[in-house]
Amino acid sequence: MRILKSLIIFVVGITTITNSYVQAAHPDQSDSNTADYVIVGVGTSGAVLAKELTDDKKTSVIALHQGKNLTNKPLIKYSKNRVFTVLAALLGTPLPFDPNTLNLPQSVIDELNSFLATLPSSTAPLYISGTTVPQTFADDQQILWVEALPEGGASSINAGAWCIGTKQVYSQWEAIDGPEWSVHRIYKTYRQLQHYHGKTLHPHTKGYKGPISVQQDPLPTTASKKFTKAIIKATGFPYVLDYNDPNTPIGASSRFQFTQRGHDGKFRVSSATAFLDKNVIKPNGTGVHGRKLKIHFESTALKTIWNGTTAIGVEYQQNGQNKLAFARKGVIVCAGLMSSPFLLQSGVGPNSLLNSLGIPVIFDNPNVGQGLADQTQLALFFSTNPKDKIRNKYNALFSQIAWLPAPGADPTVRELRFSTVNLIPGLTLALLDLIQPKSRGSVSINSSNPLAPPVIDFGVLSNPDDLTLYQNALSIYIKAINQSLQQIDPLYQLVYPDPSILDDPAALTAFIQASVASNQSFQCHCRMAPINQGGVVDSTGHVYGVQNLIIADNSIVPIPMDGSAMQTAFMIGANIARQIKEAEAH
Repeated sequence: MRILKSLIIFVVGITTITNSYVQAAHPDQSDSNTADYVIVGVGTSGAVLAKELTDDKKTSVIALHQGKNLTNKPLIKYSKNRVFTVLAALLGTPLPFDPNTLNLPQSVIDELNSFLATLPSSTAPLYISGTTVPQTFADDQQILWVEALPEGGASSINAGAWCIGTKQVYSQWEAIDGPEWSVHRIYKTYRQLQHYHGKTLHPHTKGYKGPISVQQDPLPTTASKKFTKAIIKATGFPYVLDYNDPNTPIGASSRFQFTQRGHDGKFRVSSATAFLDKNVIKPNGTGVHGRKLKIHFESTALKTIWNGTTAIGVEYQQNGQNKLAFARKGVIVCAGLMSSPFLLQSGVGPNSLLNSLGIPVIFDNPNVGQGLADQTQLALFFSTNPKDKIRNKYNALFSQIAWLPAPGADPTVRELRFSTVNLIPGLTLALLDLIQPKSRGSVSINSSNPLAPPVIDFGVLSNPDDLTLYQNALSIYIKAINQSLQQIDPLYQLVYPDPSILDDPAALTAFIQASVASNQSFQCHCRMAPINQGGVVDSTGHVYGVQNLIIADNSIVPIPMDGSAMQTAFMIGANIARQIKEAEAH
């Protein structure tokens, strides 16, 4: 597994032991291991639900989180350190090329090697990872997948990029799932979540009082400006001041937007800091000021406890011991990529698979774990002018961003994202993402042991349209951007891959198949849609065929997002929490 693959995974950027089921009568409601709700996973969406449901100081929640509370550790809390948390998975893996073979000054190569050598040596608390099954259409690669471990999930260790999706996609959500997921409702939720700091042509599209601080970079660097200018010249698409304005979905911007500079000053803004700060919980996870919330850290959810087909709790493991947490009203799963494995271990999934593993079937639904969507990613390297400024006090990781349609296709539909990361003076990493790929994969299990690793298949490039899109994007957009950059500054040029392959279809195809990786934007494998349309949950997040079991994370996305994964998870958590509270009020 190559070092570059690990980098790609984070840049945008619960396993669950017994073979027997717990079927139990409902426990006494005064029991200390009982609450109104049990939440599985206190990641980006789970933290939102934990706070929102307990705000009334009446509703009680037990939340289970596999990782630790690392929010106040220096490696996590300082925005300037996100470069280390994002690049943490680089350790112990080789580059797909020898840096000394790149067309770069030796001083830049030496600085790159020095930079890589300074990365943290201990990353075990930050993530769990594994590899996919061999990807048939991508050189049989076994591509890395990663799940964040700290409280707050991926929002605690990713690059903090805040990228909202478009009306074009959300209108499809509305057509499938109705008014609770309408374009109006989704954008209203985003406005309620964010506290925006930056410029925009349409202030009414922004929120200014929400818990999530979104900072637009007010001081674009020289490198950012040059890339933006080159993209505009090469593609013909406009400069965009605010790409999160629903009215400007296509174009290039030198002003990236991050979740940072919140009420903790310069500290990283995550789901943990925005929703589970000292005014909500103590460091040990106990609610304060009468809040009925308890988070059990280092607790791995194993499976659902059933009374017939009604979810009444969760079996979990903590410190090597199996324990039980019971729910009076419901179990809410926010386990991300692991939500499908948790359902399967709980007996909800394809009858044939569950029977083959000796797992009692609670409800036969062949859709569980199917339709896995991601955002495919390629990494490119550009040399830059070492004298150009690449950092300012607002920069975190990314430099600039462009949202582009497929070459020659509908000019209003986002299909590609081109973003740059200025690693060191003289060298920039560029990420070319397919944000609405047509290929689909799956998430499954091959053991009745909930602690066994899942079976992941991204299905990369399984739909030939994705390969064609990459070929066109490289041979048209990237070739033109490279030429425009050199006209702006001759020191800016593509150095990986060799630009000559952009005119060689066979070499270009070989590069794509050998280098394609995952953006880690996992979605759609517990799809929110009618069951006869591949659905696993209904429009309220309730799992079909059972009672009191809800999923509230990116796994329920009905149509793949054309924004980023983090902000989608925030929105889904908030929307499901609202629906739960409104249902209880009635």
